[in-house]
Amino acid sequence: MNNHQLSNIFQRLPDASESEREEDLLNKGGVRISRILSGGQTSAVYEQDEDEWVMVLVGEAEITFPDEHGHSIALRSGDFLFLEAGRRHQVTRTSDPCLWLCVFFAPDSE
Repeated sequence: MNNHQLSNIFQRLPDASESEREEDLLNKGGVRISRILSGGQTSAVYEQDEDEWVMVLVGEAEITFPDEHGHSIALRSGDFLFLEAGRRHQVTRTSDPCLWLCVFFAPDSE
């Protein structure tokens, strides 16, 4: 993605009918901003080294936390969630389409 021209997160969406598609919108100074388009897909369990702030822009999704007695959170358009590095999570349901905005960054060193 060219960072020197105006772009729109809702335009030129990739085809996600076969698999989820992730595209970095910005990767600078230890921060990565991505848009992810899902088409009903689910995921493996993630255990990331980065913190992640995620928002569902369009559609619905469900995130389950396998180490937290199967605790799940349903997200709809406009909902956002902060996922700390190392917190295992899995996307267990997405609508078709489901458009995400994700911001990845290094965890606080405390």
